[in-house]
Amino acid sequence: MNAQKNKKIKGGVSPDDEKKQKVFVTIGPELSLIIPTDFGARPNVFYQDTMYKFSPNFSYRFGACLRFDFSKTFSFQTGLYYISRNYSSQVGRANPIHTEIEEDYYNRSMNYTGFEIPMMALFYVQLGRKWFMNNAVGISIDFFPSSIVKNAEDTTIQYVSYGGRNSWCVPSMKAAIGFEFRTDNAGYFYLGGQFHRPFFAIFDGFAERSNPQPYGYQPSQIPQSGTYFSVDFKYFFPPGKKNKWTENSR
Repeated sequence: MNAQKNKKIKGGVSPDDEKKQKVFVTIGPELSLIIPTDFGARPNVFYQDTMYKFSPNFSYRFGACLRFDFSKTFSFQTGLYYISRNYSSQVGRANPIHTEIEEDYYNRSMNYTGFEIPMMALFYVQLGRKWFMNNAVGISIDFFPSSIVKNAEDTTIQYVSYGGRNSWCVPSMKAAIGFEFRTDNAGYFYLGGQFHRPFFAIFDGFAERSNPQPYGYQPSQIPQSGTYFSVDFKYFFPPGKKNKWTENSR
């Protein structure tokens, strides 16, 4: 009976093997600090001695990351993210060489919200038993619910600024690199960065003087590329099954 029992265990599937899976799925929250760049944008426009300016500011992004491991070196990564892009719309008298505003006529903050669905191929480089370097490249589909408008009035002058979206759906390219620490029972921890570049401007910014009639003296459109770098923090919940690929690589 002992011989038959040992033979069955040796030739069959052990309880530990049954808990492992070929396609390993992990999920967890992600939080990003957005560092904007004016790459691909024209931030300043002039009308005589008046400067019209749109400037991207630090913003944030959060959501859930879903990852499918197909081997110890290759994965597919996706998810759903909310992103809040903050811009400053500024109008003022420019200095003689037109490099900065000397006197503010109008200065307001504008928030342009959107959603991202990334689709990225991810490649692992194992640095140690629990340390991995992640390299990812792919595309993202960005969605924008609406345009934005911001008014401001005073006793002498009235301005309105707005961002007119170019499309409710904008494709983007995306690349990321980071480091991941995998614990045995407490989940996975990731720190890295990424570059996000839409294929065309996400919206056109306008700052207009509406005196003496509404929306008069339109200077020019100021396209905003939506390009950014980010610092990303991810946490993946402890998996319920053993990862076949990390078990084999130890």
